[in-house]
Amino acid sequence: MVALGELQGPSLPDPDTPLYAAFYQNVVKYPNNVALVSTQQASTLYGIPSVPLNGTEPEKSYLRWTYQELDHAIQRLVVSLKSRGLKQGDGLVLFVPNTAEYVIATWAAYQIGCAYIPINPKCLSNANEVRHLLETAKKGCKSDFLGIIAGTSDMCARIEELTTESNCMKILVDGKSEGWTPFAELMQSPDPHSEDSLCREKHSELPDQTVFFTSGTTSLPKGCIMPSAYGYAAALFWRQSSIPLLPGKRALFTLPNNHGFGWLNIIAPFINAATVVLPGPNFVPEAVIKAIHEEQVTHTGFVPTMVHALGSMPLPSGKLSSLGRIVLGGSPPTEEVIKICIDTLGSSAVENLYGMTEGVLACSGVVKQASEMIKGRDVSIGTPLPGMTVRIYDKDSGEPTSAGTPGEIHFTGPSIIDGYVGVADKNFYNDEDGRPWFRTGDKAFIGDDNRLYLVGRYKDTIIRGGENIEPSAIESVLGQVPEISVLQPQIVRAPDPIAGEVPIMVVNREVDGDTATSLQDTVLAQMGSLYVPADVISIQALGQDTYPRTMAGKVQKTEIESLVRTYWEKRQSQEPADSDQRIIEGPVSGAQVMQSLCMAIEKNKGHAVDFSLRMVELGVDSISSIAILKRVQVETQVSLPSSLFFTQATVGTICQQISAVPDREGFLNFTPIIEEAPGDTCFSVLLQGTPRPGVPSLFLAPPGSGNAFVFRMLPKFADDRPVYSFGSPFLMTASESSWTIEETATIYANTIRSIDPQGPYILCGWSMGTATAYETAYQLHEQGKQVLGIIMLDLALPRPPPEIPEATVELFEMMGVFPPIRRRNQPDVEIPAFRKKHRVAAYYAKMKYHPRPFDFNDESRPRIYVIWAGHGDHDRMGGMVLDAMEVLKREGPETKLKTSVDWLHDPRESFDAGGWDEMVGSEYVEWGIVEDADHDTLIESEELVSLYFAVLGQVTNRWQVVLTKGLMEDTMGKWLREVPIKPNGST
Repeated sequence: MVALGELQGPSLPDPDTPLYAAFYQNVVKYPNNVALVSTQQASTLYGIPSVPLNGTEPEKSYLRWTYQELDHAIQRLVVSLKSRGLKQGDGLVLFVPNTAEYVIATWAAYQIGCAYIPINPKCLSNANEVRHLLETAKKGCKSDFLGIIAGTSDMCARIEELTTESNCMKILVDGKSEGWTPFAELMQSPDPHSEDSLCREKHSELPDQTVFFTSGTTSLPKGCIMPSAYGYAAALFWRQSSIPLLPGKRALFTLPNNHGFGWLNIIAPFINAATVVLPGPNFVPEAVIKAIHEEQVTHTGFVPTMVHALGSMPLPSGKLSSLGRIVLGGSPPTEEVIKICIDTLGSSAVENLYGMTEGVLACSGVVKQASEMIKGRDVSIGTPLPGMTVRIYDKDSGEPTSAGTPGEIHFTGPSIIDGYVGVADKNFYNDEDGRPWFRTGDKAFIGDDNRLYLVGRYKDTIIRGGENIEPSAIESVLGQVPEISVLQPQIVRAPDPIAGEVPIMVVNREVDGDTATSLQDTVLAQMGSLYVPADVISIQALGQDTYPRTMAGKVQKTEIESLVRTYWEKRQSQEPADSDQRIIEGPVSGAQVMQSLCMAIEKNKGHAVDFSLRMVELGVDSISSIAILKRVQVETQVSLPSSLFFTQATVGTICQQISAVPDREGFLNFTPIIEEAPGDTCFSVLLQGTPRPGVPSLFLAPPGSGNAFVFRMLPKFADDRPVYSFGSPFLMTASESSWTIEETATIYANTIRSIDPQGPYILCGWSMGTATAYETAYQLHEQGKQVLGIIMLDLALPRPPPEIPEATVELFEMMGVFPPIRRRNQPDVEIPAFRKKHRVAAYYAKMKYHPRPFDFNDESRPRIYVIWAGHGDHDRMGGMVLDAMEVLKREGPETKLKTSVDWLHDPRESFDAGGWDEMVGSEYVEWGIVEDADHDTLIESEELVSLYFAVLGQVTNRWQVVLTKGLMEDTMGKWLREVPIKPNGST
């Protein structure tokens, strides 16, 4: 039985079979199948015959060995190595690039029973690290004797310097160096055809020892002895794929060979009797493309940086049509990377492989479009590979999480290592059944589709003012913009005295101020102000030419973060001292507190305070309010409430109220003034876009909560259209429970005309806001202003009932109308009481509203587009109030019973114009559906607003790939194309 927060892969048969045994089975079964292609090496290498490519002239051919000939090459090396003293348990260290010699040496190590230890030649520049790797390798294989194979002669002196105290056999592939045995000499051994130099029957008794090292992003790399199950799991998974890796298929290998992702992409093809194609010793885009084209490669593995490099290269015949699958690894892929793979390179599908050197493996399986893998900022890493199990645990409580709730990935299976070589680590543990588990430190959740979605790493999480920010989420958004992705933006933390930590963006080249602002604006538009980096810094400004990297090629974020911290603290220490900060000794008056508050606001905002503004219009968010109020508290020892910045009273009114307080004690129960009635205009906020002449603005009317920021999940429109959102003018006023739709619409119309006197306008309302948006459009039209259209989000035309059912906050709570505000990785928050009260008032306002129809002969009347949620039916609100009243009447006022909330979530049975055709005519109304949304998630769910979902188009009557924001964007575009714009926005 699968536990809560758990995913299991299918079974993995025979995970302990030695790798060479599986390889030799293919030698016997498929002796004449091509096993190895090396396009940069001669077809006559070591005198072993090659199979020419069909139609290739002999003098233009290159190395193409069958499984039988590859095994002959392996046996020659095995005989020579054993005759020189290399034996089971010794280590065979490879500083060799992707050549035939690397493949021969790999299988020779497994056949002899050596510890197989591939190391990146680039690490030779780091003496401390390479000594550590070699010492760790010797501990792992429990032998003091090492065989070392170097790829080129320029490595020899460095290797000798680092192994002076080691007992080594040194072999050189390319070039000459004193004391080194040429690889070619070992390959001249007697052909083992006539003599079985090894007893093949004993291969099954020789356990594999594959030694890899962790990336070393936070410390010296740790040694990991990899079980063979790591390779078998990938081989089985790809063999059973819908685009299977089978005998005769051709897999290109151009990844670094010294880490797990690369190893899987060469071992799995050999286990599956496929052909491995080497396009050259290192990654060269031109050579890779040529090899894929000439050898008709069907499978390959890339990291995202390789994909970007290949995407800019000219391709033969337009696309590499033979590619069936590209496996992506190393870092989470972006939508742009997936599009390059499929649309530019021509691969039929891609996969996202998630793995760790500790033996962790999961894979998305093949997908044919980005939307199948990427949901908003979350990237699917699929399901565990065969034999493996994943559990998601809450990091703090240690309890399993439910679907959709992020937690830490714990992993078990036959591929998990026993622990790091010579290093104890508490992240390895055994459960009550004795099974070994590994805590990964990665944050993920299990989606409703039973797939894993990677969120980030716990140690990378930036905590800004109590809110968690995942650097990988910001990097994913930036990576989807080609002109930004080339900057390889890295997000790290920097200390902040108020927020605790803030995100900083580091880029790989110098950028000017406009570019830095553009990068920050991109994050703001797509993710919100919480995620905007506090600064954009080039790696050159940190004293580096390029990003510091590990020997595995990964960016060392910890090193970048250290550089940023030094840079950030030095810059802050050089800033002028806060000379106007002072501490008031002795008695403090209200006037002094008011003066302190105004100075704190001015310092925070960078300009003088306008006393005519409402407090809410200052634009002080929760983080800024902490800085402002803390400054006041330090100066005056008076703590003002943060609600101060969210009242509709003017700054001048609040300052007068504060000034009137006689002393500190008078502030103990200080409550900001609440205005009796709203003004002629209301609070509005420009959510996105750039106001400019000739571009009609979109004005958003809020739902019953009256909150101007409920539309914050709406992504930026492609045309940079300005989008304004209103806050209810009656919210936090003395008249907030007795307002009408008509009164609110009048204030909205005034506000719209104050922002844009000419027009034309586009309006949108959500829930009860649909009625307000309609009435606002009607009033603007009556005033001679042109309204192109109104977008109605999930509510039908209001129809006043003969008798309005009495509603209260308590009844709405019984109906489930006030679910808690859910915050990822934060406790739920109850909806504030004043917003609940406003919601009830909105119910009465809608119930009393009598909408007036437009003149159907007036061609300038607005169009209407209704976007329905596929689930829930808020038009049943009145009936549900009656049901709740019956429960209350039957059970008494103290009842804890609640009515069924199915009405909020059940699939909606029918869709039509919702009665709005009665107001503007049927030819002026269209509608669409977001199938997976309910009334609230239609706008408040980031996934349903900004991702692709199937929607039934009312006009085309067929399934289309659209989304909430997409429906809005398409509708506005259609109106702008079809509706003539009147001079000066008039009707």
